[in-house]
Amino acid sequence: MVRGFWFPWCGVALLLLSGCSSTVRRLSAKEYYTQASEAFMKEDFTTAADQYRELLDQYPLNPYAEEAQLKIAYAYYLDKKYSEAIAAFSDFERAYPTSAHLPFVEYYRGMCYLEQMRSIDRDQSVTEKAHDFFQAVVERFPESPFAPLAREKIKICREAMAGNELYVARFNEQLGNLLATKVRLRTIVEKYPETEAALEALTRLQTLLSQEGNAALAELAAQALTLRRSPRPAETNTPAAWSDPEDLPAAESDPLRLLVAELKQLEDYERAQARGYIEGTAVAKGFDRAGARKREEAVDTVGNFR
Repeated sequence: MVRGFWFPWCGVALLLLSGCSSTVRRLSAKEYYTQASEAFMKEDFTTAADQYRELLDQYPLNPYAEEAQLKIAYAYYLDKKYSEAIAAFSDFERAYPTSAHLPFVEYYRGMCYLEQMRSIDRDQSVTEKAHDFFQAVVERFPESPFAPLAREKIKICREAMAGNELYVARFNEQLGNLLATKVRLRTIVEKYPETEAALEALTRLQTLLSQEGNAALAELAAQALTLRRSPRPAETNTPAAWSDPEDLPAAESDPLRLLVAELKQLEDYERAQARGYIEGTAVAKGFDRAGARKREEAVDTVGNFR
């Protein structure tokens, strides 16, 4: 009777022992880190990101935490998962706001957007976001090794944004909307004066203004174009054209600045005229006289740039 009583309990004990022996040992923080790093080196970025994340879940305060969170974001970037990378880089910055890795983070946040940049005939919102992150690198971390890299990427972004404006200007001209065309061309030379698109915009402005009989403004456009096609001053030790906003001519000696100011005033007048507000009135005649006088003075002021 006693023997029969103990037999079932022996079976239960054996089952419990069997279960205990099959328990999986939790990896140490070092082991998780090693596995993740090996996967990263093998360019298995999905596995690497998963392993680094598992490390953070199991050991949130481990000594590898900062590097692991940074590697998660970078693995997503290298794996072309840009949305996930942007979110991960943002998480890193929130978690480590004083990290020495922030120049790297800001630069690659910009790269995530730059990698998604579209052709100039499409919306350039991602290019603008990339530009802003690269600009942040230059302004916040000017001594970082990522600052010169960011400056080069800024040039790419500005060329693309200016190219988009030029594409829209051409489209408006094809539609016969000359006011909208000139506004876009003026925007290019005002916002992106160092770009290749600005050279074409000035060329087109000179032609359009000449065709309209506005010789004074056409002359200003020609002078601005000549200056930008000329080599930079000899003291810069480089024969390159004006390709950096910081290297552009001084405001007081640049015919482009005068051109932009006059074009803005002309745009206001043409808009009002198109709406029928001042056409044929004494105000319009006064604007014409004052504008002509200012444009003649502007050409005389910058005539030495010919």
